Amino acid sequence: MPLSKRRSGCPISLSLDLLGDKWSLLIVRDIMFLQRCTYSDFLAAKEKIATNILNDRLQLLTSAKIVRRTKGAEDGRKVIYSLTEKGMDLMPALLALIEWGEKYHRGVSYPKHLIQAAVRVREARST
Repeated sequence: MPLSKRRSGCPISLSLDLLGDKWSLLIVRDIMFLQRCTYSDFLAAKEKIATNILNDRLQLLTSAKIVRRTKGAEDGRKVIYSLTEKGMDLMPALLALIEWGEKYHRGVSYPKHLIQAAVRVREARST
């Protein structure tokens, strides 16, 4: 969001301006923990995002440098989405949401192996 359109200098408000809708964080979750990386992967998620919203959020996340777009190695027409370092830096926030959700919503849990895999990827990127 351009500086002139900021409502305040509060870091929470600024972050919510970018990530405050559920779809943006679910796309980041899908890339980070579920290894989803294509448009069709995101459409196949249980939450059933509409194509216009998916396109809008991918553009927003890309312009904010949270997600990057690259051409597929095998098929140059295919777009692959991955997280930038800025996107990977959202991991603590997503892990906190997972922990909070597991604590306060009975009968739900997030597969620990997916979290461990994402943490290993982050650690490998930082070395």
